[in-house]
Amino acid sequence: MKKILITGINGFIGSNCKKFFENKGFEVYGLDLAGVSSKNILIGEVDKKNLETFSQTFDFIIHLAGSGTVSNAQKSPEIEYAKSVLSLKHLLDYCVEKNKNTKIIFSSSAAVYGNKFNTPIKEAFELNPISVYGKHKVEAEKLLKEYYENFGIKSNIIRFFSIYGEGLRKQLLWDFSNRLKNLDGNRINCYGNGQEKRDFVHIEDCVSLIYILINADIDFDIFNCASGQEMEIDFILKLLCKKYKLTPEFVYDNIEREGDPVYLCANIDKAANIGFSPKTSIEVGLERYARWFKNN
Repeated sequence: MKKILITGINGFIGSNCKKFFENKGFEVYGLDLAGVSSKNILIGEVDKKNLETFSQTFDFIIHLAGSGTVSNAQKSPEIEYAKSVLSLKHLLDYCVEKNKNTKIIFSSSAAVYGNKFNTPIKEAFELNPISVYGKHKVEAEKLLKEYYENFGIKSNIIRFFSIYGEGLRKQLLWDFSNRLKNLDGNRINCYGNGQEKRDFVHIEDCVSLIYILINADIDFDIFNCASGQEMEIDFILKLLCKKYKLTPEFVYDNIEREGDPVYLCANIDKAANIGFSPKTSIEVGLERYARWFKNN
């Protein structure tokens, strides 16, 4: 039985990975700052002491722990740096000392690309992050490359675009759904201008790429994880309204927010070449999200 460690196991991606890999027959261990300790799951920082507490060597490590949002990193850069970059450094040092044959799957972000593109973004494009969050992800990616080149620690980096799905209680769809629920009248205030373009990918498709990379004979590489379909925010929000059977009037504030790119859409040819094929359409995904929100 293969052993896998998931840091950030109680988060949105982590909890979905836990369920998936347990169903696949992996022996799953976890580390998270939040939640309750249970069998094989430890609550605490990603540091040498906690990692060694497991007294295990892991075939794979899915590293999801770190800063969860762009806004948190903008408000508290030093705290979020410790969560994102320093926690990865602790993990890599642990691997060099105790778990050199493991393979790390690292959760990066489309935020590393910044705001300079208006065409589907390839992994080889120049990085130009405009948010603190994106800058931290770039530093983390550099660390992974350094430890692969100097110590042979294998890692695959996934740059996630706009992840969504049932259970996600933050970001655009959650915030907008709550404002719809509390709507007073028929006008709803919205951020930006609605023409910002994003590439939404369902959580099940994200986990499928992680699984592909777990099984792939790739020692170090970087992959975009997205649907490969660019959509305007206005289209997404109106489609979500349709799922709730609501037709409010949208009022955009036309304010460009710090760290928020106008265009973030992916070219996913590289991931497709190793078998990645997103299965959940935005129509189906938003239908499922709306049903989950109404029931919760």
